[in-house]
This record gives sequence, structure tokens and C-alpha cells, in this order.
Amino acid sequence: MKVLVFGGSFDPVHKGHVSLFRRAMKVIAPDVAHIVPAYHSPFKAKSPTPFRLRMKMLKQAFAGFGKNIVFDDYELKQGGKTYTYQLVQYLKKRYDNPEIYLLVGTDCLNDLHNWKNPDYIFENAVVVAGKRKGYNENPAQFRHLFLPGFFPKLSSSRVRAHILACGDVPDTVPEVIAPTIRENHLYGLDVHTWLKAHLKPNRYLHSKNVAEMAAAFSDIYDVNVELAVKAGIMHDAGKGFSGPELIAFCKEHKIKVPFFEDICRMEPSLLHSYVSAWLAQHEFGVTNKDVIRAIAEHTLGSLHMSTLSKILFVADISSKDRKYKDAFVIRNLALQDLNKALLYAANRKLLFTIDSQKWLCPLGTNLWNHLIKQEK
Repeated sequence: MKVLVFGGSFDPVHKGHVSLFRRAMKVIAPDVAHIVPAYHSPFKAKSPTPFRLRMKMLKQAFAGFGKNIVFDDYELKQGGKTYTYQLVQYLKKRYDNPEIYLLVGTDCLNDLHNWKNPDYIFENAVVVAGKRKGYNENPAQFRHLFLPGFFPKLSSSRVRAHILACGDVPDTVPEVIAPTIRENHLYGLDVHTWLKAHLKPNRYLHSKNVAEMAAAFSDIYDVNVELAVKAGIMHDAGKGFSGPELIAFCKEHKIKVPFFEDICRMEPSLLHSYVSAWLAQHEFGVTNKDVIRAIAEHTLGSLHMSTLSKILFVADISSKDRKYKDAFVIRNLALQDLNKALLYAANRKLLFTIDSQKWLCPLGTNLWNHLIKQEK
């Protein structure tokens, strides 16, 4: 009896999953196929997307594929981290002498040996994989089967990043699941609802542009794209407050701000970075300290900026809605050298502040002096 098993977080399911499964069903022609969403993948943090919604989207995406498909809640019943070898054991107990085919994406192939109890998996299952263009490795040391053709380079993390950055559902997911994503405000759509209610349209558009640019820079500088997008889309959440409101908010929530009294007296709008960081953490549930810190530093910088902080600082001043001529220069620099782009951006901010006859916050001048010292 042929049993095809397709596991994963499916957070969310996308067209790459559907294409891979369709081809495997045709090539393997299994007697039964199990689609098994992870409850808590051993390699990832537990998904904030409820299991029932991920299962619902799977059923929507794979509807019409045949009656021999089992949408299996095995991992939910396990109630914790479940390993693939345990899934294989479960299927061997469920069926009499099954011939198990384990369907995986190309990205998994080189990591299979790091999975728990890999020898058991290789002894009891045939690995079935779809190739992406450019993949040359051939895992000949275990039983395997490559499906014919090539498959698109899609990932659930990219889908989530797109939704969080743009506030819409991309066409890389099956159209049938889009209503479920929208109705349940998944993958950051709730953040967009909040931002649209609290920011002016141009500021909301700017936030989306910064998130998009941060995502592009994250690919170049090896930063997690979802973290970059979170920082970008939330960086100006506090911009909807007036100066007096920002001061009151910082005092009410005991937000620590360097040179607080001076900023309150001279340029309270600068407080929006720190208020935005607080909102990211307490309103939107961000726990990553690097994201929170990047948001807090995106206006004035600091002496010890992380790569993510630099990306956000540069993306904010050079996003495509910025119409001044130096924005293009900064964008081009950032595509080649992030530190040079940061230096140029810090220079432009200082000159703009001086030309506008505004107060220079010591944090901004400290950043400039620090960067110049590093250059020399």
C-alpha cells in the first residue's frame, strides 16, 4: 500500500505546496495521502496562527484533489513538538506494511541528516522531493525520488512578510484561502487596520514603503526578512500623536528616552521613535529585542547599531515615497555598502535639521561623530 505523507507548518499554505503535492500525487499515485500540519515544528518557534485556521486553509487549498486525502491532526493530538520519525512510526502502525513516501521541498534535502533519528526515516520511507532551479546536490546516500520538472521558489515566510509589508494577500497563495486570511486578520493585517486608523494616509503609505525597502535590504545583508518588515511597518506607529501627546504617553508608560527633558522642550516629535517601539511591543506583541531597538533608533540612531537598525535607519530616509534627490543616492549606496549609506543618511539628516533651523539632538551628532571616527 502506497502512503504519501506531506508535513509542514503550512503557515500559510502557498501555491508552491499545491504544485509540489499535485505532481507527487500524479507520479507516486498513492493509495492514500496524509497532509499533516505541524502543531509545533522542532525547527521553528510555535506558530501564532491557530492550528484550526492552518488546517482550514489546507482543506480549502487542497479541495478537489481526491477522496484518498486525509487531513491529519496527528500532531495536534500529540500536543507538542513532533518529529518526522514519529510520524513514520504512526503511519506504520496505522497501515499494514505501508510503502511510505515522504514529500519534502528542496530546502529540506541537505538538512535531513540533522533530523531526529534520520536512519529510521531513511530505512522506512522513500524521500520524494521537488527541485528548484540551481539545485545541484544529489542525496544519493538514502532512498530518494526527484519529481520531474522544477518548482517555484516560494516560502511561507515570504508570504507572511509580503502580507505584513503590504497589507494585502499575494497571488502566491491559493485564491480560495485569501478570505480566511482577511477575515481572521492574519499575518499582520491587524497591524494594518490599526495603522490606517491612527496614521494619516501619506504616513501609512510611507510605512509600507519603508517595510518594502527594509525587506529588499534584508536579503542583501542576511537579516531575517520578517524581522526587517516588522521594524519597517511599525516604525512610525507613534507618528499619529501630537507633541504634547507624545510627552504624556512617555511619562504615563515610563518610557526611557535619552535627553528626554531637552527633547520635550526643543523637539517633542522626536519621541515618536520611542513611542513606536513601545507600541510594537505592547500593542502589536513584538518580542524580538532587535526589532524593538531598531524602531527606537530609526530617527536618531545610536553608537552601537545592529544591522537591522542600520537597515531601518537607511530605509526610512530613502524609501521610494521620499522625493528629494539624495534619496536615490542613499538607496543605491545601500545596495552596495550599508555602512556608507548610513554615513550619507546621517549626514543628510543633520544638514536637513540645520537648514530647517531646528534643534540638533545630541544623539544625532554623537552618531555622526562616531561614524566619522570609524571611517578614519
